[in-house]
Amino acid sequence: MTDAITKAQYEELSRQIVQLYEYMERIKAEIAAVKHPNAPVDHFNKAADQLDAIVQATEDATNAIMEATEDTSAIADGLRGKTEDADILQDLDKIATNANTVFEACTFQDITGQRISKIVKTMNLLEGTLSSLVVIIGKDSIAALPVAKPEEVPAGEVRMDGPALEGEETVSQADIDALFD
Repeated sequence: MTDAITKAQYEELSRQIVQLYEYMERIKAEIAAVKHPNAPVDHFNKAADQLDAIVQATEDATNAIMEATEDTSAIADGLRGKTEDADILQDLDKIATNANTVFEACTFQDITGQRISKIVKTMNLLEGTLSSLVVIIGKDSIAALPVAKPEEVPAGEVRMDGPALEGEETVSQADIDALFD
């Protein structure tokens, strides 16, 4: 040891280097849990696909609601010309008011799509950051870590992950029916 570095300073430096190494190993493990090069699932793309499916399902449902409401409004308008009964005309006005309320409420679909787009942009930013970290740390270093195992389903239970995306394996209707037997 030189006079410039005391034994206490050397031990402290050694301790900090070991802590830094352990910290880097934890970072690698955390990155591997989310973005492992050998993982069968790309969590970011899967999440983005699910969000896209939400946007599409919301759009489809909104269009169906609006079409049915337009048809109902057209029927009500047709009935309006066939009656002079004040009570019926008042009920037809209520139908028109309710139809307008439904149309206004359907704007949720646009807002939902905008918010989901923001989430996807954030996820893309995070994925880019993780990809940069993988490059910095070394893909081989991450690949050497074990791939996270999917959660195990207890015996006798069926994994319920909600609706599957196109091309994904799904639980059969027989499995679902068996839950109720």
